[in-house]
This record gives sequence, structure tokens and C-alpha cells, in this order.
Amino acid sequence: MKPAARAETYLYTPTLPSPDAIRLGLMYPYTYAVSMSSLGYLNLFRQMDQRADVAVRRITTDDLASESIQDLELMGFSFSFELDIIEVMKIFTHFCIPLMASERNNDLPLIFAGGPVPTTNPEPYADFFDFFIIGDGEETLDALIEFSKRYRHIQDRREKLIALAREVAGIYIPSLYDIEYLTTGEVAAIHPAVPDIPMPVQKQTVSDMSEVISASPILTSDTIFSNTFLVEVMRGCAHRCRFCLASYATLPARGPTLERLEQHIEHGLQYTRKIGLLGVLIADHPEFSALCDFLKSKSDIEVTAASLRADTLTPHIGETFKHGGQQTVTIAVESGSEPLRHRINKHLSTEAIYRAAEIVANVGIPAMKLYGMVGLPNETWDDLDQTIALMKGLKKANPKLKLSLGCSTFVPKAATPFQWMPRESTKQLQAKQEYLRKNLVKTCEFRPSSPKWDYVQALFSRGDRRMSRFIVEFAKQGANLGALNRTLKQMHAQGSPVDLPSLDWYALRKRTVDEIFPWDSLFLGVPKDVLYRESGIEKYGDPLLSPV
Repeated sequence: MKPAARAETYLYTPTLPSPDAIRLGLMYPYTYAVSMSSLGYLNLFRQMDQRADVAVRRITTDDLASESIQDLELMGFSFSFELDIIEVMKIFTHFCIPLMASERNNDLPLIFAGGPVPTTNPEPYADFFDFFIIGDGEETLDALIEFSKRYRHIQDRREKLIALAREVAGIYIPSLYDIEYLTTGEVAAIHPAVPDIPMPVQKQTVSDMSEVISASPILTSDTIFSNTFLVEVMRGCAHRCRFCLASYATLPARGPTLERLEQHIEHGLQYTRKIGLLGVLIADHPEFSALCDFLKSKSDIEVTAASLRADTLTPHIGETFKHGGQQTVTIAVESGSEPLRHRINKHLSTEAIYRAAEIVANVGIPAMKLYGMVGLPNETWDDLDQTIALMKGLKKANPKLKLSLGCSTFVPKAATPFQWMPRESTKQLQAKQEYLRKNLVKTCEFRPSSPKWDYVQALFSRGDRRMSRFIVEFAKQGANLGALNRTLKQMHAQGSPVDLPSLDWYALRKRTVDEIFPWDSLFLGVPKDVLYRESGIEKYGDPLLSPV
């Protein structure tokens, strides 16, 4: 059944594909409404849609019944979060695609993925994809299309993949790398299985953001940001908080020039009065104050913005957001403890947080949301008390300001300085969140994440390709928290294969300094010894695990 036509406004002119164009399906593993809020996904679609040698389609989970992949030569997935793999499994099943890449015949398209997750650690998903794009996709995707045109006559999948690994930078093909394991479970060695392929694979980075069109190519009301023109102000973050995947996966920090940003926004204002500013830290743009002047000069506009650092929020910025009708300012503080913030390399003073709240209240924005975390390395119960004191102090100083605290649990991420760190048990983390909730009940709205879901995320974030058995079983069981318990019980009852360590071994274990990681087949730009020095282990010692 064909879905009802959606009202879309194209802000560019598509190119009519030629009869012999490469047939590409860009898959988004969620609904249409979610996909239309993904600027990276939409811009890669626009890039392909303006090539006459590519016939590209967008495919989302709510359109599967009306789609076919029989004519596709390439099938790419946008992969932003670890748990996206569950939706990918459902899409494979719907199209009768074998879950394991090794079981697919030459009639099926080559299936790949890109995005923050496969860029840092593709290994838990290695058995499911033919290849991964590592780093920024803009240049690599163009090179992939050129390769596909040259090698279109080759039917054998492995032969084509070997040529792809040799000829296109930033492509990682797991089946072409052999991994050996120690009897204790760790990786013993990673070897290319064929000659003349890169080891490690280098992340690809777009250095000149002024040459990349990173703004909404299509507008629709049927999305989370209804008819909002999104523009990327900054890519990457120079602050390098030790836990932060978003920072390390996208280094170096860079953005388009002020002139290009203004050109993007002027173009968007021809279609809508809603502007969304995106980036890990938008106020780090060297000309952000001038961008605020530009936005304040526009009448009758709405401006939304991503999270800010408290020490970059100025009255001028606050007034700009107030002018744009923003109702909430969001800042990430991680912890109310200033010493703990320093240990995680978030050099943010408590004074700056108070000043940010005062600015928000003074300009007349009614609410401020803070992002916090529990379970950070070397965290103590006194650190939690300081988070409580911070929230109570902010409320006392700004009684009319509506405060909320989002509280996730620490998940060690591959390719960050904290990739060596342990994670606390779910029981410990639940106790910490409950402690905060009880003590903040009259102060602010408390929004905790689920430690159980964070545990699953931790399995994948530092997992290896032996995790595929768990992922397949978890998807079969329904992929909810009940399914998590059923999967764990079934795996325990069956017994783990001799080559699969326990799940806690993946999720909770502290790594040793000289351990070979499954993702060491990639190089994201920061040497491993530098990441270790930045971890703070040598300065602060081994991380503590707080007893309940």
C-alpha cells in the first residue's frame, strides 16, 4: 500500500537521473518524521539527488510496505545511536535480507552504514554490513558512486569489496580483516586478510565547512521540527571532555564562515520563519556574536538552538534567543561538583553556571534544562551532594526560573579518553539516580535515563563482532527491557560460546593500558597514547567504583 503523499518543499532543484544512473537507497532506521529532522541524512540525500548519475530514494520504517529493494545497487543506513541496529534488523527481515553479510548472494545490493556510531566502533555490527563509511560522508559518498560506476560490471561481492577497500579512502570492510582473541577474551591481533588494504582505516574529514551545504534541503510539517530550517553552525568541539563521543568523533572543531551562515539563513527565510541552529557547541563559532546580531535584525522569526556551554552564554546570546521565542535554554554541566568536572576535563566553574541561570532569568526565558550524569569515573557520593546543592542554589537564586535536570548514566565510549574506564553496575547507578530524585523532588523536574537501556548501550559501545549473537537474539525477543531480561536468561541457560565473554565483561570492565581494542583497525585522528594521557588515569589514578 502506497503511503499518502507528504507535503514537502524542496529548497533546491533535483537533477533528473540518467537511464543508467547508480540506484541508491538511503535508509533511515526510524520513521519519516524522525528522518526529516536529521540534517546529515537529508544533506547526503540532496548531494546524491543533484547528481544525474545517481537515482536515489529515501526509505524510512513507516514506508517499508510500499518499497522494494530489488532494483538497488547500494543500500546505505544512517546510524547515529547504538540501538539503531535493532531497527536495522527489522528492515533486513522485512526485505528478506539475510542478517549476516556473509550469507548474501550477488543479487542483493551492497549494504553499508555511516554516522557517529560506526565511525567510532563498527565492530558489534560488523557481521551485518558489507562496509562502513568512516568519518564525514560527503566526500566518501561521492567517491563511492564513482567507484560503483567503474566496477558495475563485476558481480562477485568479495571481488568488488576488495577493490573498494583498496581504492576509496575512509571505507572499512570488516570481512577483509581477521581478528584473533586471547583465551581471556581480549583481542590478540588484527590482520588484513588480503594485501594492499589500509590498516588502520583513516577517518575522512571535511575541512572547509564553507564548501559544504549543511542546511535543510527539504521542509515539511510532518516532522519533529515542523517547517524549521536547520543550519549547522559548528561541527566538532574543541573542549574534548574525556567522556564525549560527539567531540572526539568529529574533531577538529570547525564551521562555515559567518557570510555562508547568513547566506544559508537568508535562503531558509524565503520559505519559513523558523530557524534551528545545530552543532555540538554553536557558541564556539568565532563569529557567533555577529550571527546573533544578524538574527536579531530579522523580525517575526523563531530561533531554536542546541545545547550551550554555560561559560559561553552572554546576555547578548540570551537576548537573541528571547527575540527568537525560545522557551528553554539547555546547558550541559555533567555534575554539580567542580572538582569532578575538572577530572573529566570539563573546565566549567560553578560561578559560570550560576551566571548562565541569571542571564536566562533576566532576559525573560522561562526555563533552563541542565544535563547531568552519574557514574563518572572517580565520582563519590559527595559529588552527588554537590549536584543537589547546585540545583537548590540555582532555584533559590532564580525562584521564577523553571529548572529541570536530565540525568543519564556514564557509558564509556570507544575512541574517547574514557574508553579504558569501567562502568558501574545497574544497581549502583539506579541507587544514585534515586538519591538525586529524592533530594530534588521540590527543586526541579528530574528526568533520569534508564540504567538498563544504558547498560545495553554500553554493551555495544565497546563491543566486538562476537556481539552479533546477542544482537540477533535480542532483536528476536522484541528488543524491549523485558526482551533484555529474556535474552540474558536464554543466553545464560544455553551457555555462552567459548569465544564469547560475559555481557558484564563487555559493559562494565576496566580496560588495561596496553589492550588491543576491536576498533583499533580505525584511526580517527588522535593517537591512542594521546587518548590515554588525556584519560587522567596517570593523574588521578584508577577510577573508583562507589559502593551502594
